[in-house]
Amino acid sequence: MSKHYFITGTSSGIGKAYAEFILDNEADSYVVGISRREVISHERYTHIALDLANREAISHFQFDFEEKATELILLNNAGYIGDIKRIGEADTESLFKVIDINVSAVLVLCNSFIKQSKNLTCNKTILNISSGAANYPIDAWAPYCTSKAAIDHLTNCLVHEQDLTGGKIQIKSVSPGVVDTEMQQAIRSSNEKDFSRHNHFVNLHENGELASPKLIAQKLSTVLNNIGDFSSNIISLRDI
Repeated sequence: MSKHYFITGTSSGIGKAYAEFILDNEADSYVVGISRREVISHERYTHIALDLANREAISHFQFDFEEKATELILLNNAGYIGDIKRIGEADTESLFKVIDINVSAVLVLCNSFIKQSKNLTCNKTILNISSGAANYPIDAWAPYCTSKAAIDHLTNCLVHEQDLTGGKIQIKSVSPGVVDTEMQQAIRSSNEKDFSRHNHFVNLHENGELASPKLIAQKLSTVLNNIGDFSSNIISLRDI
């Protein structure tokens, strides 16, 4: 009897930190990591190599649910910021990739998770990682901002559908804040001529104002353990 987690983007950042947090602190839990690279080695960890930008591969993905699990959790964590340039200067392939990873893959995985777990009576939860960028415009981030706004609205739609159909899957969208990940490295490496807020993010790093992935992992655990206490579908980890 245990929790079984399915986490995308476990090769680095929040996904890796949260998978390791679960394995270190939940002795009966199992983690399936979904990413291109395998970086975690543990007896209760299984890795599935999958490129979330590959539509054919993601369309054939199947969840391997353990029927004796007490809870199934899907964490759609993987994210891609893309080409940090304003629209009119951005690379077309990068635009497609942002939407494929941040939106299309999440839609497909949610669809598969809900469909395949329909006849299972255990507790079921979906957490979608969003961003504060969903709520206001940031120049050179238009695809990313758009994708995260889509994730928040997708979450609201999924909750509405669960209410209408009598489904019992808990679904939340979680904004982690500004976290010290590879994405932040990409932001700092961008050209300040293309991105008006470049120096702001450089200063956040230099001033030690980025949250650690380990801290975010702890906060995600708090959300999951108290998910029934959150009335809003959209949760900011800055408030936890």
